[in-house]
Amino acid sequence: MKAHSLNLLVFREGRKTVSGTALKLALIQQLRLGGADAVLSALLYAGELECAIADEHQSTQAWAAVTDAAAETLVAARPASALLQQFKRLETAVPPENLVLSTPEGFAYYALHPLAFADVLTRLDPLPTQAVVIGIRSIGVTLSAVFAAALREHGCRAERTSVRPKGHPYDRRAEFSPEQLQLVTDGISSGAAFFVVDEGPGISGSSFLATGEALARAGVAHERITFVCSYEPHVELLRAPDGPQRWRKFRSVAVPNGTRIPAGAQVYIGGGEWRRYFLKSESCWPASWLNFERVKYVSSGAASPPADPRFFKFVGFGHYGQQLIERESTIAEAGFGPSPRMESDGFASYPLIKGRPMSVKDLSESVLARMAAYCAFRAQAFRIEAADSDALRHMVQHNLHALRFDTSATLEIIHPAIVDGRMQPHEWVLSADGQMLKTDSGAHGDDHFFPGATDIAWDLAGAIIEWQMNTRATETFLRMYHRASGDDARARIGGYLKAYAVFRCAWCMLAANALEGTAEQQRLEQAAANYGALLMQSATDSVRK
Repeated sequence: MKAHSLNLLVFREGRKTVSGTALKLALIQQLRLGGADAVLSALLYAGELECAIADEHQSTQAWAAVTDAAAETLVAARPASALLQQFKRLETAVPPENLVLSTPEGFAYYALHPLAFADVLTRLDPLPTQAVVIGIRSIGVTLSAVFAAALREHGCRAERTSVRPKGHPYDRRAEFSPEQLQLVTDGISSGAAFFVVDEGPGISGSSFLATGEALARAGVAHERITFVCSYEPHVELLRAPDGPQRWRKFRSVAVPNGTRIPAGAQVYIGGGEWRRYFLKSESCWPASWLNFERVKYVSSGAASPPADPRFFKFVGFGHYGQQLIERESTIAEAGFGPSPRMESDGFASYPLIKGRPMSVKDLSESVLARMAAYCAFRAQAFRIEAADSDALRHMVQHNLHALRFDTSATLEIIHPAIVDGRMQPHEWVLSADGQMLKTDSGAHGDDHFFPGATDIAWDLAGAIIEWQMNTRATETFLRMYHRASGDDARARIGGYLKAYAVFRCAWCMLAANALEGTAEQQRLEQAAANYGALLMQSATDSVRK
């Protein structure tokens, strides 16, 4: 069964409700702190506030002014002290108490530096003297502020607004408010160039198209409209209705390739290349959805290792990276992982451990005990008050039905936590002195894939499946976890084994489809088949009972 013929769920909704007052205070705190990253952090917070308030259909004038000021300060490389005057704007501005935010994936996961949307001006010839810039919410608010600030830095008179196209993800439609229509009309009269700015265009391109076509309906000539994207799209593959034909009516420009990286990050090992660096044989390479890996580097090649070799990973800009670093620092302090060090440009670095990634062949009672202790620690250290399980249950039942597995899964939330999400053997390193350390422990339990915050049984199930534990090893593992945590997970583990397996099966199928025609496709298809075999066995066992 081909993944492209199925509607499988692997991405979770990244929207959350936060206190507008708390978000405003966090922004002010960044302005007060100063420092190298304070301007970037303030920009991210300001963009979030502006976006969420715009979605509430409230005036964003005061908040947009703060976003613009932060963007202009960043583009001009001025110190954070230059933003202090924005305090007066914020003192009287009262945001709604409850705001809904969406995580800007490029800033949190994929090393999309806001300044890339200033660098893109090198690809515009000639630069306009007047411009109207429209950001597509969510992340497009921040990116459009940077793009407009860069235009102003070059003498262009640029005005900015934002829209949120609505409708089916593959067929969205954008509408302008009366105030926005007046902005467009004034721009037409003054001969302005129009720019639509967003991270995408994604699979469909429909948000860009919806916004561009809304401008065209308002009277803007197609040749005056430019889409500013984070990458060059494969136009023929856009899934919006008549997507390729519609896209070609507009100009488009992509930000320059390349990622801003710390000075010590020298050898790129992202996009699956880490396997070549750390694993001896391709035959033991784990399957990977290469497009969604975080950017990674090491400090040098094997031929000339430095005195302090480091592993670099993008963890997120501003508070996105800070949350991940705090989580991994807690794990390191407990002795379960390497200690992170915050670097520039959203990266963290870690000591490059002398040792090797582990494999299922390493499974032993001591390994079971170490993983049981880790899960028990994580259940306590990252416990949360409650986890919204509705989306997870829907994903599981939807994918079981779509993949035609005649079984169901009951998911009890007894110990909600920020889980690890990646318990595969290669995610553990056995050091030269025999220490078993967990790598990549801060990100995957809270990224844009399922499960999100859930019961710690998700990690228990992941360890059981990925380490290919037999019945005896599984019983020993769960008993060890029970002793370490006081939590007897045996009654609920069955549902999580099915949930984990169907999620990974769907994930691998979609990844294989996305990487069709590459060497990675076969690895992913084999992995999907392995998870599917577990589900088939589970369905058979259910019938026999």
